[in-house]
Amino acid sequence: MQWIDPAIIGLYLIAMMAVGFWCARQAAGGMRSYFLGGNKVPWWVLAASGSASNYDVTGTMFLVSVFYMMGFRSLYLWWSWQFFAAAFLMSYMALWIYRTRAMTAVELLHVRFGSNHGGRFARGAGAILMISFLLFSLGYSFVGIAKFLPLILPKGLPWHDNGKVWAMIIMLMTMAYVTAGGFRGVVLTDMIQAVLMSVGGLLVAGIIFCKIDSQAIAVIRENFVTSIAPVRVLDPGQAAAGWNAFGKFLPYWIVMGFLIHMNGAGGHYQEQRFLAAKSERDAAKVGLGWGLFLIPRWMLVAAITFVAIAGMVEVNDPEKILPLVINEMIPVGLRGLVLAGLAAAFMSTLSSTLNAASGMVVRDLVQPAMPNLGERTLVRIGYAVTIIALLIGFAIGSQAESIKGIWSWMMAGLIGGMLIPNILRWHWWRLSGTGYACGLLLALFVAAFTGFGSFLGGLGVSETPPGWLPTSLIEFAENNPWISQPEYMTAPVVWLASLIGAVGGSLLSKPTEMNDLVTFYSRVRPFGFWGPVRAEAIKTGLGPRVGPAKSVGRIFINVAVSFVALVTLYHGFFLLVGHYFLYSAILLVLGGGAITTLYFTWYKLLNELDDGLE
Repeated sequence: MQWIDPAIIGLYLIAMMAVGFWCARQAAGGMRSYFLGGNKVPWWVLAASGSASNYDVTGTMFLVSVFYMMGFRSLYLWWSWQFFAAAFLMSYMALWIYRTRAMTAVELLHVRFGSNHGGRFARGAGAILMISFLLFSLGYSFVGIAKFLPLILPKGLPWHDNGKVWAMIIMLMTMAYVTAGGFRGVVLTDMIQAVLMSVGGLLVAGIIFCKIDSQAIAVIRENFVTSIAPVRVLDPGQAAAGWNAFGKFLPYWIVMGFLIHMNGAGGHYQEQRFLAAKSERDAAKVGLGWGLFLIPRWMLVAAITFVAIAGMVEVNDPEKILPLVINEMIPVGLRGLVLAGLAAAFMSTLSSTLNAASGMVVRDLVQPAMPNLGERTLVRIGYAVTIIALLIGFAIGSQAESIKGIWSWMMAGLIGGMLIPNILRWHWWRLSGTGYACGLLLALFVAAFTGFGSFLGGLGVSETPPGWLPTSLIEFAENNPWISQPEYMTAPVVWLASLIGAVGGSLLSKPTEMNDLVTFYSRVRPFGFWGPVRAEAIKTGLGPRVGPAKSVGRIFINVAVSFVALVTLYHGFFLLVGHYFLYSAILLVLGGGAITTLYFTWYKLLNELDDGLE
C-alpha cells in the first residue's frame, strides 16, 4: 500500500476523534444526554448509526467467506443472524421498545418486572449476560481487525506484521471519542461512517462490475451457487466453511432466526437507537432505514465474493479474501478511501459496543446499588467502565484465532440463552422477574460449559495451543474430540435450559405486581397471553391505551411484506454486481412492489402513532 492510502486513513481517524470531543459538552447534560442523546437525534441519523454499527470489518470478512463457500444457501444463516430484523422492527418491535421509555436494553426489564426483588433479580441477571456478550463482541472485533490489518498496512510501518498492536491502537482511539462524546458522539460519528462506508462499498462494487469480463462471468456462473434449495450435505468444495452437514444446520438456523427476530433488537446497543428516538413514528422509521442502509454493504460483499469465485485473486484462507481483493484490485488513493470506510465500519461497531456496555454497568448495576450517586459521578464511572471493558476485550480477542469460532459460540451460547426469556417477557404476563433471571442464568451456565468444550476441542487440532495451559488439559483435548459439538447440537440444549429456568422459576415464584403489569401493558400494548392484565387494565380505566395499536393480522402482513422487500433488494443488488441481469431485474421489481405495498399498509398508518415522550 502506498503512503497516500494510510494518509487518508490517518486524516479520517483524526476527524473522528475531533467529532467525538466536539460532542463532549452536549453529552455532559446528564445520564439521558450521555447515553441517549436527550431523545433529540433525528430518526435517519439513528437509522444510519444502527446500520453502521452492524457493518463491521470482522463481519464483512465473514460474510464474504461464507458467500464464497455456500452461495445463496447462506441465506438461512443470515436469517439466523438478525440481518432481516428490520422487517420485525419497523412493523411493531421498534414501537414496543420505544414505549418502555427505558434508557438501556437492560433497564427495559425494570419497566417490565417492577422494582421488587424479582425485578431487581431480572435486571441484574440481564445485565450480567448482556455485558458478557458485549465483552466477547469486543474480542470478536479484535480478532477480525487483527487478521485484516497485516494484509493492508505499508511494509515500512512499525509493527507491520503484528495486527494485534495496530488493532489495539485503533480500539484505543475509538475508546477516546466514545468516552468523551457519549451517545451523541457515537451516532454522529456513525452517521459519517455510514456515508463513508456506503460510498466505499458502491465504488468497489462499481470497479469490480467493470472489471468482470466474459471469461470471469463464465467461471462465476459455474461456481457460484444461486439456488437456495436446502440440501443435506454441501459440495466437497464448500465443506471448508464448517457447515458441510447443511441439513443438520438448517433447522437450527430457521428456529434461531424466528427466536432472535421476535425477542427485540438484540438486547444490547441496538435497543438504544429506538429508545433514543423522538417519537413512536420515528422509532418505526428507524427500523425501516436500518435495513435499507445496509444495501451498499451487500454490494461490497458481492463484489469481493465474485472476484474470488472468478479466480482473480488467489484464495488460501476464505476469511482473508476481503483484504486480498482490496490490495490487488483497488487503485491507490481510492484504496485509502475504501480502507477508511472499513475502518469506519470497525469503529462504529466498537463505539456502539463500548457505549452500551458502559451504559448497562452504570445504569443497571452501579446506580441501583448506589442510588445516591450524582449524575456527574455516574458519568465518570462510565468513563472508567469503558476503559476496563476495552482491556477485557483485548484479553478475550488475544486468545481467539477464528472469527467463525468466537462468533458462532456467541450466537449459540450467549445470545441463544436470552432469546426465549426475552420473547416471553413481551408475550406472557405470568413470566416473573425471578423466572426471567433463572432462565438467563441456567442458560449462561450451560453456554459456558459448551463454550469450554468447544475451546478444548479446538486445542485438539491446534498446532500451537496457548503456553499457559496445563499439558494434561491439552492431552485430554487431543484424546477426547467428543467434547466439542457444533452449534446445532449445543444451541437447543441452551434454549431448553432457558425455557425450563424461565417457566419453572416463574411458576415457583410470585407473579409480578399487577400494578407494574398494568403499567407495562397499557404503555407498550403488546399482543399475546395478557388476558388477566388486560381485564385489570380495563377495570382501572386504562381502556383507551390498552391493546395493540394495530391489528395483529396487519402486523404479520407487514412483517411478511417487509421480509420480501429486504430479501429481494439485498439479493437483487448482489446479483447485479455479478452480471446476473435477468435475475437481478426480477428481484428488484419484486422488491419495488413490496415497498409500494408497505406505503399503503405501513407508512400511511404511522400518523396514528403518538408524537413522543409523555
